[in-house]
Amino acid sequence: MDLIELIPKWKNKKVLVIGEALIDRYIFGQADRISPDAPIPNVKIERHETYLGAIGLVLQFIKSLGGNPELCTIVGDDYEGDFFVKKIEALNVDSSNIIIDSDTNTPQITRIKAMNQHLLRLETDYTTEISPTAINDLIGTIQTGYENIDSIIILDYGAGGLFQYDFISRLLSTLKEKHKEIPILARPNVSNYYLYEDIDLIKINLQKALTNFSIDCCTETSIIIAGKRIINSSKCKNLLLNYLETDSFLFYKDQEKVEKIKPILNQPVRSHVAVGSSIIAVLGLTYASNIPVLEGAKIAMSAAALSATFPPVEFFNSETLKNYISTNFVD
Repeated sequence: MDLIELIPKWKNKKVLVIGEALIDRYIFGQADRISPDAPIPNVKIERHETYLGAIGLVLQFIKSLGGNPELCTIVGDDYEGDFFVKKIEALNVDSSNIIIDSDTNTPQITRIKAMNQHLLRLETDYTTEISPTAINDLIGTIQTGYENIDSIIILDYGAGGLFQYDFISRLLSTLKEKHKEIPILARPNVSNYYLYEDIDLIKINLQKALTNFSIDCCTETSIIIAGKRIINSSKCKNLLLNYLETDSFLFYKDQEKVEKIKPILNQPVRSHVAVGSSIIAVLGLTYASNIPVLEGAKIAMSAAALSATFPPVEFFNSETLKNYISTNFVD
């Protein structure tokens, strides 16, 4: 099947994205000496850049590729939360279902770079438990809102406070009741993948999956063992263990066969920041369009390779993706 011919099918498909909000900050500068306080680089800051991260990256990929994203998330009543809402509105994505919780803060990641080197990464999660009221509001929004959804993506980045056992159970129950027959995909925290029972697809980074099972050797046998453990315990219909530089693996609940998807990256990696986001965004669009799962996974991994050649927060459209596949993909 020609992958390029499948891509137009997802135009204007509506994808509901549920997950943790996140702000990405970049601090750029020069490091020309060692700090007098400790044996670390002394960085003279030259500029700051702030972007939507995590769920925001997925939304932007869906939109730039021709889909129609809808959003459900929680932010803090803080500067980062206000920035998140304003950026979502600037994308012409409905922000009315963003829940603002004054009891917590908006997660963020700060990356410090100097001389083209990544020196330090600072992370802030939801620092306190998200209030029960905010969680109830989020579940209530899903129960009463969102019509004519074509697929659903759940993004659990492990930022703390939201994706606890009870919330995941309520969320899946609500989605399956409200949106019967609509495919549900998840990018879970690798430590709680088994909670996403009986959904259509789980996507996990291959290396993280092996690490989670304390598997040191990355052989095809060890990968299949890890994949079978995940799909058997979660009972999900499909599982994609993705990796950029080597083969990715697609597992099926009802088949012993495991599909290998060859890497097509043939340029130096410019950034890994948006690779995972591009994969899950494309998978959401392909499921929304009833594109077969194997073909969808191949398109998603092609998008991952393409995104790795772009700066961290630069997005591409369907035509760019089609041209990249036609030039680079070998089945």
